[in-house]
Amino acid sequence: MNTTQIQDSLTSPAVLSPQSTKERVKVTYIVGSLRDGGAERQVLELIRNLNRQWFVPSLILMEDVNLDRALGWVTEHFVMGIPQGGNSRWLTRSFSLARAVRRTTAQLIAWGSDVVHAFLPGPSILGGMAARMAKVPVFVGSRHSLVSLYRSRGGLAALADRLAFHLADVTLGPSEAVTDEMISIGGCPRRKCCTLYNGVDTSRFRPDLPRWWRTKMGWNERDVVFGMVANFRPCKGHADFVQAAALIAERHPEARFLMVGADQGLRAATEQQVRELGLGDKTRIVDVEPSPEKIFAAMDVCVCTSTSEAFSLVLAEAMACGRPVIATAVGGIPEVVRRGETGFLVPVGSPSSVAEAAESLLRDPERRRVMGMRGRQRAERNFSLDRMVHMHEQLYLQLLSERKAAA
Repeated sequence: MNTTQIQDSLTSPAVLSPQSTKERVKVTYIVGSLRDGGAERQVLELIRNLNRQWFVPSLILMEDVNLDRALGWVTEHFVMGIPQGGNSRWLTRSFSLARAVRRTTAQLIAWGSDVVHAFLPGPSILGGMAARMAKVPVFVGSRHSLVSLYRSRGGLAALADRLAFHLADVTLGPSEAVTDEMISIGGCPRRKCCTLYNGVDTSRFRPDLPRWWRTKMGWNERDVVFGMVANFRPCKGHADFVQAAALIAERHPEARFLMVGADQGLRAATEQQVRELGLGDKTRIVDVEPSPEKIFAAMDVCVCTSTSEAFSLVLAEAMACGRPVIATAVGGIPEVVRRGETGFLVPVGSPSSVAEAAESLLRDPERRRVMGMRGRQRAERNFSLDRMVHMHEQLYLQLLSERKAAA
């Protein structure tokens, strides 16, 4: 089955179901950890929302980070104890690859897994080998980063990643941009690639949320808040956001600025830049918020200045909350944001372009409202959690059906 056939089958009105609900499909998810990140959040959403009449989820982590978030939702879990330190360096860490594969294989056999679904390169390499050794009927891989980012070097990791693409029945990308790079750079066979957009809980992320968090920050309804939700690391472009904020603040004293995210090395430098540009009284920088919907409710506009994005779940969440967006036109972002309809797309590394788009929205509340409304409609139609979970369920059942037919 090629890419087009896979996607056609997932969007078909026909709905597959297990042959017998007495024998539910056992799906094992493998991911590095459950720390805050787009891939990790998607794993949690799948675990929590799979149809329990049809599926039984289990979980394997490489590192015990936030395992408690999945407890009570999975029947079985296992932690390998391999610290994460990048997209490839896991190969040389605590456990050897051979031992990690052997232990994972034993777990899959003991659990009787029908489907293994691994997220990100390292878990996909390990999971693919273990799934095939355990003779699991279906192995699905997922990549949530552009391949050009993590395959910048060759060597053993690149060869292992290419092997993982071939071991998988299907490898999923969260955008066409990622899927194209899986084929052109990663060496994934085209017939084994498929795009399946990330999903947002549109009942949790919605436009009518209370704005009390905004008041908590000391802002009133006359202020216009431009917010950025991103961990503090180089590819997120915080420096560009701050420079754009300085340009906006020069001409619009009512503008306010918000940055939310975990410190991954750049928060101190960002805070210093804010002070140097005299934005301290207009800017709030806060750590990760466990209820991000509150953040979007406090914003008037969501901004993304990333230099690379596979999809940007944050933008889909902001749109679900009825917020217009300003985002760099990189990676999968143009597949999320409709230029001039749900927001603005700007060049990478151009704070002046961000500021120009921001001023356009700042001066026109009605345009903000209309763009936000269209963004909400797009999120409901293309990026809903229900749609994402349903398409994963159909994929698992489709692949199992084909495997049984071939056997």
